Amino acid sequence: MSLIGFWRLIQGRLFPPANPTASLEGKTVLLTGGTSGLGLEAAIKYINLGVSSLIIACRNVERGNEAKKAIEQRTKRASSSASFDIQIWPLDMASYQSVTSFAQKINNEVPHLDIALLNAGVMHRKYTQTPDGWEETLQVNALSTALLGLLLLPKLRESRDTATGAPAHLTFVSSGSYRHAKAGELQPGGANSILQHLNSEESFRAHSQYRLSKVLVEYTAKSIAGLTRCDDGSLEVIVNSACPGFCRSRLGREYDAWHERMFVAVFELIFGRTSEQGSRTLVSATMLGEESHGKWWRSDQYPDISATLTGTSEGKVLQIRAWEEIVGELKLRSPEVERLGRCN
Repeated sequence: MSLIGFWRLIQGRLFPPANPTASLEGKTVLLTGGTSGLGLEAAIKYINLGVSSLIIACRNVERGNEAKKAIEQRTKRASSSASFDIQIWPLDMASYQSVTSFAQKINNEVPHLDIALLNAGVMHRKYTQTPDGWEETLQVNALSTALLGLLLLPKLRESRDTATGAPAHLTFVSSGSYRHAKAGELQPGGANSILQHLNSEESFRAHSQYRLSKVLVEYTAKSIAGLTRCDDGSLEVIVNSACPGFCRSRLGREYDAWHERMFVAVFELIFGRTSEQGSRTLVSATMLGEESHGKWWRSDQYPDISATLTGTSEGKVLQIRAWEEIVGELKLRSPEVERLGRCN
């Protein structure tokens, strides 16, 4: 780790982001990955900020219902009251079919969607392939997240605030680790396909796979931000990404050796923000104005990304290529993806 990286960890630990306080009264929020860690803490914040409806999407409905009880206990508010409700909807981000069915249900059954916070993510230490034929970190973090973001656009586009005219929000949860990715990791030796390279078991490395999946998340956020800005400069949906910083979380739950678990526990205790502190950034990102469109939000600011794969000219060329590949793959799973990418 460089001295700069070490200093960033210290800063993040000593200076957590501000707690969002603006009212979200009457808003409807969709949160993926909301059963533990950052997602659970974000859910609690949304309830405390006054949302009228919170939809928590999760793979395990039983765990979702347990999270719902925990939220009610910690906020001292029962979702059976008339003021708000918490709904648990099944969603398996490792399945394209689950994602498309979920999005269809949102578009058909939810009258209004003000905020979509796409937080679900994994980091596998071993190569694991989904039934759709993709390495799971790649599909869950990047491909299915891009698919869900695109399929939610119809509902988000029609959910502009009737009182203020403000657009709805679509926020992707990112990671600061993406800044350390190199172009050669995405496309070594001029490989023909970025996605096929990342899907290869031979090229799989756990930590690099996670950060590269987050590069694709950034490319997705910026590409969809471009799609939702109309020719006259107006925005149909505010699209941004957010990094909670280094937090104590369950992402490292696959460490099984005792010495690995001990190292992770001590490292997180010394340098990690709490999940509550990290969730502040996620929630505040979904409350930012149009100035946040297409930007990366971390620790109450928009960090300089000029030297990253989203800021350099080489990175921007890779973004175009990666997005073309992502859309090409997703169109095979959901033909409406191409239509949804056009500005209304």
